[in-house]
Amino acid sequence: MAFFEYKALSPDGRHDQGTLEADSLQLAAANLRQQGLMVVNLEETTVPSGIGSTQKRRWIYRAAWLMPIMARDRATFFRQMAMMVQTGLTLLQALQICRKESHKKAFREVIQQIIEDVESGTSFSNAMSRHSRVFSAVVVQMVESSEASGELEIAMNRIAEGIERRSEQMVKLISALFYPVFVMLVATLVTLFLVYGVIPKFATFIERKGGQLPASTQFLMDVSKGAIAYLPYLLVGLIVLIGTFFLIWRSPIGKLRIHRILLDVPVIGGILTFSAISQFGFTLSVLIESGLTLVDSLRVAGKAVGNKAIQAHILSAREKIINGENLSAAIDDIIIPPTVSQVIAIGEQTGNLGEVLSEIGTYYDSRLQARIRWLSAVTEPVMIIVVGGIVGFVYFSFFMAALGMSVA
Repeated sequence: MAFFEYKALSPDGRHDQGTLEADSLQLAAANLRQQGLMVVNLEETTVPSGIGSTQKRRWIYRAAWLMPIMARDRATFFRQMAMMVQTGLTLLQALQICRKESHKKAFREVIQQIIEDVESGTSFSNAMSRHSRVFSAVVVQMVESSEASGELEIAMNRIAEGIERRSEQMVKLISALFYPVFVMLVATLVTLFLVYGVIPKFATFIERKGGQLPASTQFLMDVSKGAIAYLPYLLVGLIVLIGTFFLIWRSPIGKLRIHRILLDVPVIGGILTFSAISQFGFTLSVLIESGLTLVDSLRVAGKAVGNKAIQAHILSAREKIINGENLSAAIDDIIIPPTVSQVIAIGEQTGNLGEVLSEIGTYYDSRLQARIRWLSAVTEPVMIIVVGGIVGFVYFSFFMAALGMSVA
């Protein structure tokens, strides 16, 4: 591939210039003509100064050139594709514009490979399926269904909405957990500093003075001495614990059991459950409304759920449906909220299962947001109390010891 700088006229008479990537000068000219541009000047360049746009990028875009592909990049891609296909551009024209507009090298390469596959006769969905790290099985399946029904722009808008919704959930969850995790880290560092740095020095001073120590002071001194004496064993134990957890996590059965245990953890289990059910409801609804059978939709939607325990149950429910059970009975389980099976049963009776599943996704998404807000509001005072309690206990213990020595 080579880079070509061009100057051209758009159909409305505006001057357009920039840099594009193509195998040859002839292909570069053909690409420009396909976009409706009249080529004024076209020459090869070794320095892609204006790459990625018809104008030079701002420095922030140039800095992002080597960044990895993020969820917002995929959402923007599908939004742009839906808009351009809806306005009448061909699929290839829309892909070429998206490639030119992308400011990340990795994504431009992916789009370029899709363009080449589509030009060689491969369908859009099959071309996307060759990039499983960028486009999930759910996305590929939705595009494949829309190609058959002729509603590609609708499917791509739904895909963009799903990616944005999932990304927003993750951002809110990370924002809610950032403060407590940060405070917990600070509390751990403060505790280690006190145990290994401050308390031993005070202990040496107090022991020289002699006398009877308060119980709280003696407790801190004993903890500090024990922590120092057993430090090598504590480090080895910590390394073994982390290594064991890592090995269990790498095992499919181990990861499944860890995910199942997490569902029973107070607060965290609710967040994971609501997130998984919300994702399941939205995904299954979109797949069914795209024309897929329930069995195929469950296979794709089940794999899209992040929690392995819930994922395994959904795939098990799919096998039950193949054997003749209905969805409401097959999905019922202790790890699935009872509301889900009851509402699905209503959808099966009324024949609007896709709409009911979308409502389930909306309902549990709202519960997830409420749980995240509650977590954020509760953890802040709890962490303050924990850190303040640790520091206050140490201060009180040594203050009492110092007071006792001064009285003596």
